[in-house]
Amino acid sequence: MLLLSVAAHGQNQSYTVSTESFPNPERGFYHYSSSGSTTSYSFISSSTLSSYRAQNISVIQRLFYLTQFTSTPISSTFLANMQTDFNTIRNAGMKVMIRFAYSQSESAAVLDATKAQILAHIQQVAPIIQANKDVIATYQYGWIGCWGENYYSSQVADFGTGDYTQYTTTQWANRKEVLDAMINATPVEIPIQVRYLYYKQRIYPNGQSRVGFYNDAFLGEWGDSGMFLVNSIQSAPSTTDSNYLTVQTENTPMSGETNQINAPRTDCSNAVAEMYKYNWSLINRDYLAANITNWTSNGCYAEMERRLGYRFELVSSAFANNTITVNLTNSGFANVYTPRKAYVILKNTTTNTEYSVEVSSDIRTWKKGLSIQLTKDVTGLVPAGNYQLFLNLPDPNLTNPLFAIRCGNLGTWDATKGYNNLNQTVAISGSTTTTTTTGTTASTGTTGTTGTTGTTTTTGTTTTTGTVVTNPVLPVEILFVGNTTLVINNLPSQVYTIKVYNLSGRVKATSTDLSGLRSGYYVVKVQCNGVITSKNIYKQ
Repeated sequence: MLLLSVAAHGQNQSYTVSTESFPNPERGFYHYSSSGSTTSYSFISSSTLSSYRAQNISVIQRLFYLTQFTSTPISSTFLANMQTDFNTIRNAGMKVMIRFAYSQSESAAVLDATKAQILAHIQQVAPIIQANKDVIATYQYGWIGCWGENYYSSQVADFGTGDYTQYTTTQWANRKEVLDAMINATPVEIPIQVRYLYYKQRIYPNGQSRVGFYNDAFLGEWGDSGMFLVNSIQSAPSTTDSNYLTVQTENTPMSGETNQINAPRTDCSNAVAEMYKYNWSLINRDYLAANITNWTSNGCYAEMERRLGYRFELVSSAFANNTITVNLTNSGFANVYTPRKAYVILKNTTTNTEYSVEVSSDIRTWKKGLSIQLTKDVTGLVPAGNYQLFLNLPDPNLTNPLFAIRCGNLGTWDATKGYNNLNQTVAISGSTTTTTTTGTTASTGTTGTTGTTGTTTTTGTTTTTGTVVTNPVLPVEILFVGNTTLVINNLPSQVYTIKVYNLSGRVKATSTDLSGLRSGYYVVKVQCNGVITSKNIYKQ
């Protein structure tokens, strides 16, 4: 039961840390999936994703195998299938790490495509990645080699193969061209990951803030199969490389999987220590199964499940003189790696009107192991009255509460709203008598929330201007992807209609699949909750 403090002009509240595991966005154990490497596309199912969330999993990995397109453009059918997957993932309240590859066997006749074909494919998938940036947690540098791991390659002239210390200057330049193309074609909100430490050091000696890492041989031999450049089977990485990875993953994603039993490195005590040292956010639940079994039987799996990525825990909150103070810590292995703002929600106990006040512009600064304090004077930002207080850490692009961050405390989570209940009811003092909102709705930019900028008049001669966000709602967005598929984002309800008209005013389609329409101009109208959103499109 939630305990509400008695409204007062000055009060404090403390919170109890929970040991419960639960899904939180962009972190934790993940499951692997792929589109398959045959001409028959393998879709991800909503029932599968639902079962994953029940396992406290909020992220999947999705490998898109372009086996049949090594020398041709990607088909419109394949691109439309990708969009279907993204829709399923979004509707399940989950996110996805994506990678592209051409083979999943080292014995495949062709392991990858030429540089020119890869560059063309990067441009082909770019619109779909743009349209689904809200649910893409990371975009992994694949494309080259089996599994897209940038090792073995059929295109030796373009990329070299095997040992990366043997690549020529031209081959490194070609690999950089592929990675640059990915970065340039991808929204800045999506971080990029590379497989090997040396790749980033060699390609971007002056750094690249968008590039993190995936290690698919974590805790293994030979420097995690090349993650670190070492000289013998059980050599430890150099202090320079170890420190480099620690610094480079402070605000970029670190993810991957184990690939062998390699005691004592894979034992619980060392595995947890290395996850913390290298800022691990995500690790494969499916592979290597033997390590998952060992971690479970030896008692550290539950700790990993709680601490992978960030884990924010409320410590205390206080209210005095119209000022709200919230203290919390990050007990996770890592920090948040994508931009996200924090808000205090003030819910008027009489009118139930909610006011959202920004208290942190970027929670990536909430570093692990450190005390975090948020302070906000709300004088002039809300009318006088009694308010319940909540901490809201929403996704900047999605309103579904499944994408909001939950704190690791007992009796604070409001699953319906996606709020963390501060269990305080406070009285905003009478120095604020009225709030008059004027003007038009203003967008807060990358947060995706909207608000009303107004002038608040207080008693006496002082006038304070503030920004109040009431029930933030994202505008409905209509995208036309791959010349075949409509993508509708930010719908306030799952009940909606689609009508696609030609220029003569005749309805030509009533679904998101426009593959059957002829070339020409069309008007798309989406109606939801009585509001119609329109967009003009051109089908080639």
